[in-house]
Amino acid sequence: MKAFFWILGFSIVPCSAAFADASGHFAYSTGWSAQLVVALCLVALFGILIVEACHKTLAAAAIVGTMLLISAATPLKIMDFEAAVRAVDWNVIFLLGSMMAIVSALVETRVFDWLNVRMVRWAKGRPGVLANIVMAGTGLLSAFADNVTTVLFMAPVVSKAAKSLRLSVWALAMPMIMAANIGGTATLIGDPPNVIIGVASGLAFMDFICFLAVPVIFMMIALCALSALWYRRDLAGAHAAETELEEVELRDPTVLAWTLGVVGLTFLGFFTHSLTHLPVGVIAFAGAALAMSGRHAILRRQIGAKKAEHVFTHSFERGIEWLTLGFFIFLFMAISAAEHTGLIANAAARLQDLVESVSVGFSLGLQAKLLTAALLILLFSAVASAVVDNIPYTIAAVAIVRVLVASFSAELEATGMGAAETSLATNVLWWSLALGACLGGNGTLIGASANVTTVGLLERDGHHMPFVGFLKFGAPVTAMTVLISAVYLSCYVYAGAVETNLIGAAALAVLALLAAARHFIRRSLAGAALVTSMQHATDRTRSL
Repeated sequence: MKAFFWILGFSIVPCSAAFADASGHFAYSTGWSAQLVVALCLVALFGILIVEACHKTLAAAAIVGTMLLISAATPLKIMDFEAAVRAVDWNVIFLLGSMMAIVSALVETRVFDWLNVRMVRWAKGRPGVLANIVMAGTGLLSAFADNVTTVLFMAPVVSKAAKSLRLSVWALAMPMIMAANIGGTATLIGDPPNVIIGVASGLAFMDFICFLAVPVIFMMIALCALSALWYRRDLAGAHAAETELEEVELRDPTVLAWTLGVVGLTFLGFFTHSLTHLPVGVIAFAGAALAMSGRHAILRRQIGAKKAEHVFTHSFERGIEWLTLGFFIFLFMAISAAEHTGLIANAAARLQDLVESVSVGFSLGLQAKLLTAALLILLFSAVASAVVDNIPYTIAAVAIVRVLVASFSAELEATGMGAAETSLATNVLWWSLALGACLGGNGTLIGASANVTTVGLLERDGHHMPFVGFLKFGAPVTAMTVLISAVYLSCYVYAGAVETNLIGAAALAVLALLAAARHFIRRSLAGAALVTSMQHATDRTRSL
């Protein structure tokens, strides 16, 4: 497959010179016919992704090649190869590839397996508690690791736990999938759409945590409640014996300690991104290079140079999803055609007109107009991400949102609002895109890569999940989380961004205290009942 990419690239580079006009500059066609051709190409790409006619990377490469051939063979100049390569956001590519490399180093130490076994044992065989631990653990891991990586480790443990509890595997697996997509929404690196949005908007790692963590935690609480209600019969009928899981020993503790230290430094770089102004791709790449070279040096002393070299090459080739990175590259190139031909600007103008017509029709002020735009982006993104993969959708949508942000920024600054306040206010459009794109993936089986991965893994063990069966649980979860997002965005616009999150954090703290008090009271009552029971047993013994 990699050879195919190189062949394609070298075959179309010479053609790019032929695309230029007499002055040596490529002249894009911006008429309706060029925009229609680009739109049809993108629709064809999304259609191929939906029906899975071929591998997604091959589909994206074929569409890019088609666009280049159309530019070479017809008067419609819709793609310039050099401009398309420049449009690739290498910051995103390096961030994703570097985090894959770091995670692959952790995978080989079996630390994820070790954590998952401990998580299941903490439940002590209680299915309801186990389900909550699975969701909480998955959501937390997914916030700091790729969704697919998270479910790859969680699915086998969930399958074994469900079998030992005589519980339907989907009573644990479906909430786990939902938690992976919800938890990934909270951070810059938790879900690929957030990576794309963060790079396009300039939002820092801490911005995502500060403004998305609170609504995501509320969604996780709501997911736990809905899952307990939805699967109450399965959980009630489960055998409440303690799960029997094999002990997992950590591999290469020295490598694990080194890699975890590098992970800590990498996240420190993410946290201070707004101060250092280093691109997140550079921070992640530095962390990956440090983790790999340190591990190589440790293994070189332990197992020898040749074996250490083999471990590195195997991890570098298998640990990084090169096809996924290639998919991103071709998608950036394809979307560049939509941007240069004016299709993106035209779509943004139509959305702006829709917002304007709604605002005029209902006599909305500037705040209400901004909220209307945010809610439209949220709803459309959620629906679109449920139908097509959220990665290509987000790449296309960021260009539209960028235009809307610029337009609203001009309107807000015209009212006398400062630059910092304007930026904070218009960021609601980016948050609406992030929430819609990430949460909409829960709607259908093909909505997110984590969905397809988990179902595929469990189907190999004989657990089939039909498309409609997934929809029955995924659609209500999506509707619930989108509703929570809409309430959050409304408060963000009218009550203020900082104020909304502070009030939300305070509410979560109160809920945590109430839960802790409830747990303490239950344990106290259980202890008192045990003491009373023992006293009664002692009295009966004495009477005998």
